[in-house]
Amino acid sequence: MSQSRTRLTLLAAAVTAFVAIGCNSEISTGAGPADVITSDLGVTLRDEVEAGLNALTIGSALDPIGTTQAAGTATSIRAIPCVSPSANADSDGDGVPDDATYLFTAPPCRFTGWRGGTLDIVGQLRIQDPSASSAGFGYEATVTGLRSRFTSADGKTIYDVTRNGTWSLSGSTAGLLLSTDLQVVRTFAGHPDATIDKQWSINYTPAAPLLINQPLPSGSLDIAGTADWTRGTEHYVLVITTPTPLQYDASCTDTVQRIKGGELHAAGTFDDLPGFVRIRWARCGDEPRFTFELAQ
Repeated sequence: MSQSRTRLTLLAAAVTAFVAIGCNSEISTGAGPADVITSDLGVTLRDEVEAGLNALTIGSALDPIGTTQAAGTATSIRAIPCVSPSANADSDGDGVPDDATYLFTAPPCRFTGWRGGTLDIVGQLRIQDPSASSAGFGYEATVTGLRSRFTSADGKTIYDVTRNGTWSLSGSTAGLLLSTDLQVVRTFAGHPDATIDKQWSINYTPAAPLLINQPLPSGSLDIAGTADWTRGTEHYVLVITTPTPLQYDASCTDTVQRIKGGELHAAGTFDDLPGFVRIRWARCGDEPRFTFELAQ
């Protein structure tokens, strides 16, 4: 067996043996760069899935699912949000402002219940109703320097996720389609920042018909698109799919992690190895597991 083939076999064995543990789903075994990218890409895409889930309603876009404002205001689609719109006009009464800008500051946009720590949101979100004369589920959003900062309960883990770009929501009582075109900058403890150009769509199919101005019922999420990852010398062009649709469980409360099953793949070439990072959810409230799999 050649040295190059031996190296490939050994590296493949190492990366496929990774095990995800702990509340942050860190990789516990493996050597070389593959374990780092598996972990960092995994948590980044986990957060982007949850951000997309929140964007499926105006209420959870302003107050994230599973959190509570630090001042004690319960969060739901009907709760008073932490931020007020620049204009109150809602001509069709569907909860989507005709055209309004939200300027987040923390506090009051500081939330508890985020993986045992706090989440601060600052920045700008503009919401527009694409059909202000007819009630519906859709809206257009422009985000400018919208930053979420997570701080663990002991203050030892802090990271930022900053988003710029647009997303668009459309749909009916039978389902929703969220299309995103975002640049995401994420910080990591001990690692350089990563920039992710993300163009993907989320098809949400509810288990029961949707109602305007009501929280999401349980349902499935199909995600497809691309993510271009750049960090230092790393550059990965990734194809995003959900070969097993993600299952959102609305009955799972007191946690931001409300996906009880399914998996997402981020496929590309990693250190000359074609393969994919697999993010697999198994139970509501449990963090997903991250592994690297070689392409077949």
